[in-house]
Amino acid sequence: MTETSTTLDGIPYPYSPPREIAPSLWVLDGTWSNSLGRRMTVVRLRNNEVWIHNAMRLLPEDLKWLASLGFVRGIIAPNTWHTSDLLWMAEQFPQAQIACPPSFLQRHPQIQERTLFTSDVSYVTPCRELEFFPVPGVRFEESIVFHTLTRSLIVCDLMMNVKLDGAWLKRTLYKLNNMGDCCAPSRFLKWGLTRNQKELLAFVEQLADLNPKRLIVNHGEIFEGEGGNQIRTSFASLFH
Repeated sequence: MTETSTTLDGIPYPYSPPREIAPSLWVLDGTWSNSLGRRMTVVRLRNNEVWIHNAMRLLPEDLKWLASLGFVRGIIAPNTWHTSDLLWMAEQFPQAQIACPPSFLQRHPQIQERTLFTSDVSYVTPCRELEFFPVPGVRFEESIVFHTLTRSLIVCDLMMNVKLDGAWLKRTLYKLNNMGDCCAPSRFLKWGLTRNQKELLAFVEQLADLNPKRLIVNHGEIFEGEGGNQIRTSFASLFH
């Protein structure tokens, strides 16, 4: 897949073209300010509403593609650290409502009227095709999204699935952080970002009970398979 130019039309980070990974479910894989990269996920509901998770700045032709999918209803900033292009995407689709962390809303009160919910509360779309779960016990205000029709769980920084490649030092650091060649939480999550381990692990069990068949992580490869088992065993291994 080709990437966009880093200078064309003010797009700061290259990204790959949209790819459909399941019916009415697309991802765009992009670079970012660090080597982990990022991923934008697009979901079209049966009523032709479109929801954008982790918005990235797009080229005009990809904005047209996005608009062609249906009525852009929601733009989701999944946690504290992934809000950089939320306002830009909201300008492109002024009819869309916003879901964002409470701290972002406090800094940008001008979006209050467009904010449907914040990442610290649960929400279910009226058609019940998207379910949003606030992650308790962590410091980064993350909301997890479950697409019921494809049984896909969309996760931002709660889990990663980074492949080990590149320089020896990079591979070693990733491995030490529990990030290499496995879909799992990082050690940094455990030691630096968890404020209540009991709350977090109880929530993780609820996620595992959803039995997703796909984990769409923001950093790394998409996990296909027994998602519930992967969630349960990877957290148990780290938080033993």
